[in-house]
Amino acid sequence: MSRKLASEERSPEVEGLRARLAEAEATLDAIRTGGVDALVVSGPGGERTLTIEGATHPYDALLNAMSDGAALLTLDGVTLFCNRRLGEIAQAPIEDVRRSRFESLVDPTERSSLRELMQDGARANRAGEFTLVAHSGPGVPVWIALSSVPLGAYPGVTDGDEGASTVLMAIVTDLTERKEAATTRLELMGRVISAEDDERRRIAQELHDETGQSLTALLVGLRAIEALAVTDAVYAAALRLHEITAETMDNVGRLARGLHPSVLDNLGLAAAVRRYVKDYSESFHIAVDLEVEDVVSRDVAPLAQTTLYRILQEALTNVARHARARSVRVELKQKGATLELVVVDDGIGLDARAMPGDGSGLGLHGMRERVALLGGSIEFESTPGAGTLIRARIPPPGKGRGSVMPHRRPGASH
Repeated sequence: MSRKLASEERSPEVEGLRARLAEAEATLDAIRTGGVDALVVSGPGGERTLTIEGATHPYDALLNAMSDGAALLTLDGVTLFCNRRLGEIAQAPIEDVRRSRFESLVDPTERSSLRELMQDGARANRAGEFTLVAHSGPGVPVWIALSSVPLGAYPGVTDGDEGASTVLMAIVTDLTERKEAATTRLELMGRVISAEDDERRRIAQELHDETGQSLTALLVGLRAIEALAVTDAVYAAALRLHEITAETMDNVGRLARGLHPSVLDNLGLAAAVRRYVKDYSESFHIAVDLEVEDVVSRDVAPLAQTTLYRILQEALTNVARHARARSVRVELKQKGATLELVVVDDGIGLDARAMPGDGSGLGLHGMRERVALLGGSIEFESTPGAGTLIRARIPPPGKGRGSVMPHRRPGASH
């Protein structure tokens, strides 16, 4: 008798019943916990989808609790679901957003880019910056990140059409506060840089006028002593002090020009660059091949001139201190209304240098900050053992982006 029962327990029919029972129990448990919100029922009239009313759906609560907007899209861009935050960002009722085309949310000039982004998003994660069209007021800058969600990867979901078993998840981040913070930061940074330059100009002027005049008077007095009928010891002492005073005057003049050269205010950027490169070559004994286009206008904004001059100072100082270079090439050009400064050395490369600066200069970060303030760009190219190239471009006022927000073209990986 016991052998017969054991045989029945191992029969395929019994095993099938147990599997169906386990599946039914799992389904009921999923319904109770909100794991499913609809059932497909087969009957004489075909298959019917029954929605479970009043069920609590964890994914719905999760998405609505997000601080970013979220939406599920078909591959052709129809919005299947959106959370409350997306409606707030788009300033539109959720009902209007759902079942509409997702691209209709963004500025008309950006819709083709968003369509390309969604096509790429079906294959790999993609992201880009766009502007949502608001029902009232200005557009809303957003960052849209797209990724594909293959529904067929989940148990119980089957479909012969591969496209129908995949949706796109769109995460929409409101950049308004970040943009405003970046603008405020740029304004404050501009004030700090202007105050710093004004202070440098004031100190340089005082060194030139007060300290320089005092040293000149001392030099004249020493010359008078040398001309008197004095002992050899007094004459030798006066001659030595004369040499020290003259050397000190040269050092003070170099220091004043390093802080802020008066030639920059009086004769413009081109003349200031020529003067600085001449002093640099004499001080560090490094050959500098200088190319300055005479078309560089003296009417360039003072902040732009000061910025390029300070970048030149920092770049050449780094060469003298860290690059072990034998020669340097400096180019100052004006292409249209855009200024371009290029500094190239034949040293050991950027990787071996003191990257952040030592507190006495701008450092690489400071270069980027100053150029970003004017809406320009700066590039660093370096290969260990093959030297370094620094290229800074500053557009005319109003032409640059003037933002330090990282910007990726639509379609860039997030």
